[in-house]
Amino acid sequence: MNKLLNLGTFFSIPLMVIASWFLVHIMAIFGIFIAVAYPLWWLFAPKQAACFLCRAKVNEDWCPFCHKVVNKNEGVSPKSITSAVLNGFLILIFSIAFIGVVFGESQILFKLGFPPTPKTVSFIIPTKGQYRLGEIFPMKIEIAGIKTPINAVQADLGFESSKAEVVDISTEGSFANIFIQKEINNDGGYARLTGGLPNPGFFADKGLFGTVFFRGKSPGIVKIEFLPSSKVLANDSRGTEVLKDLASVSYLILPERISKEEDDMQKTIKLSSTVLGVSTGSTQMKFYQEGSVLGAKVGQEIKEEKRFNPLKSSLNILEIIDRFILEQYGKLFGLFKK
Repeated sequence: MNKLLNLGTFFSIPLMVIASWFLVHIMAIFGIFIAVAYPLWWLFAPKQAACFLCRAKVNEDWCPFCHKVVNKNEGVSPKSITSAVLNGFLILIFSIAFIGVVFGESQILFKLGFPPTPKTVSFIIPTKGQYRLGEIFPMKIEIAGIKTPINAVQADLGFESSKAEVVDISTEGSFANIFIQKEINNDGGYARLTGGLPNPGFFADKGLFGTVFFRGKSPGIVKIEFLPSSKVLANDSRGTEVLKDLASVSYLILPERISKEEDDMQKTIKLSSTVLGVSTGSTQMKFYQEGSVLGAKVGQEIKEEKRFNPLKSSLNILEIIDRFILEQYGKLFGLFKK
């Protein structure tokens, strides 16, 4: 018998929590309207309305709303219009409190990453080109599809080291003004540029992040691709990853070699110097030393995020409900606008 009672208690607690959650959200939606309509309801159907204080008290107690002694045998409906108005005011107080609970819940969900900032950003790079052996050619790294301001970018490139090598990575003309990593590993075929900018971040149709200078080493097709370790983070106080997909490009390295005069001319190209912690202009600061990328692990981060997650789905639905409630009052009163 005791086991059955314990089992009943075990199931009753979560049921009460769920019921309370539904009550809070239903009252948050309709409570204010019920509070306004309650006195009218009492006028047209007094016996169907209830004085909440009378219901909560026991017989012979005093009800300050009705100004009468409680007698539940005679019913617990409000005894006057004043009592009906006070009951409506009580509903209003609870409704405002429930709206506050919903608002607090929405802020917690926001800190947890709900609603998720949509992934809309893509790297865009030139889609074609052909160059001669030994020729240095630029590949601009541009970012497009920005729907939310961004403040940090990590561009990780993989390339065929037998066909091409990275000469340098330039940040001239970049929308970013702080750089913390510029790493090149021509033996492994990896390159990385990491940087960003402070609040409010960068927001435009597209922007230049950096330029990678390659040199053709052997004739043939060289494929250059962004690795899954690349990142673009939103300036949304949560650092949300907003990179949607990864770009790749193939260039043709012709068997014809550039002349010695052309090679000497290329050497006059002034690329960005790398000095730890030294300003490279009026708006850019670099905080990195030359080094080699220790390795770029090609993972499955993007694919894994697409897998169904029951907890995330439930929290996302909860956030949608909260946002719907708050938006309705925002439309009415201009409150809770994010």
